[in-house]
Amino acid sequence: MHALEHVGITVTDLDASIAFYTEVVGMTFLRRGFKTGGDWFDTLTGASGAIIDAARVGFDDFSLQLVVYREGAGGRAETGHNKVGNVHLCITVPDVDAKRAELTRVDREGGPIEATAIVNVAGGHARSFYISDPDGIPIEFITP
Repeated sequence: MHALEHVGITVTDLDASIAFYTEVVGMTFLRRGFKTGGDWFDTLTGASGAIIDAARVGFDDFSLQLVVYREGAGGRAETGHNKVGNVHLCITVPDVDAKRAELTRVDREGGPIEATAIVNVAGGHARSFYISDPDGIPIEFITP
């Protein structure tokens, strides 16, 4: 049996990322407190001397692991769709117009979020727009 267990994203601020993915994206907070490091982790990740703190957020059938390196952090990755190895997340919503209006509203708690225009995707079979998470990772909202 094969299944996707989780997707992990390294972040700069765990609290800010938890807030973003729960309050903006709409994921459920699952748990926090996976703190680890040591020889086994160095071997597994190749990040010598790493100490991490992590949390999980998600939907019913998807888990996103947010990881911050307290020690042994590397450089910041360059994000963007045309960057090799870049990731983006795509979230299905029932009404892409309503989701964009909610996020870009001037009186939104925390302020408005910058978003691309809504576009018709692949000949109009879906509509979507993008925002970025606190570390610049592209987040797409789509309505098929």
